[in-house]
Amino acid sequence: MPVYLLHGFRWPRPLIRIHIILQNLDDAAAEWLVAPATTAALLRNFHSLHPETLQDLPSLRFIEQYDPNDTSAGAASQPYAYVADVVEEIRLGVDVDEVRGRGVGNEQWSAMMELRDRLAPEEKVAWYVVICGDEERWAPPTMGLLQGGAHNGTGHRVSEAGSRYSAETESRRGPSLEEQPKGLKKWFGGKKSRQSIQDTQRSESSNSGVSSSAPAKPGMAA
Repeated sequence: MPVYLLHGFRWPRPLIRIHIILQNLDDAAAEWLVAPATTAALLRNFHSLHPETLQDLPSLRFIEQYDPNDTSAGAASQPYAYVADVVEEIRLGVDVDEVRGRGVGNEQWSAMMELRDRLAPEEKVAWYVVICGDEERWAPPTMGLLQGGAHNGTGHRVSEAGSRYSAETESRRGPSLEEQPKGLKKWFGGKKSRQSIQDTQRSESSNSGVSSSAPAKPGMAA
């Protein structure tokens, strides 16, 4: 369960959804920004919208908070994500003063403030400790992935997501005709079985007609 000490600001979930909709980011999932496809789509979008600002934020990251022990109805969708320019993972322990003492350059600080003003003007830029207990969360493939395949710059994990989606879809469809038990297939499946039944019916009908219309042999009358 990763624990992060980060410098940045909170991005409220409603504003995330609005941004993704207005920018037509088909490859972005508003509920989980750390997904590789979502991170890549947002970074491309930010570089397109604010190229000068992003030049001073080369290590920009998105961090989610999540408690896997929280089983309440709204736990999966947290009220905000974090946009951070400094991220330090705390494995066993960390000297907070040492991390903060490394400082944030003036250009980086100004760029972060400008990005905050554009995305979440009511939030503050500060240091936060964030726990993210589900970084491997799986998300369904986006429309862009389904239409364009796995070669959209998000790597093998996106391909695995698409394969998993296809496998789950196939499993819900049930067995095909070829996979059904032979007893059922014999009577209801395949052209060969139906043709055999029809041939049998015609043969019986033909034999019945010959028997009833044939003249009686001499000497056979009672």
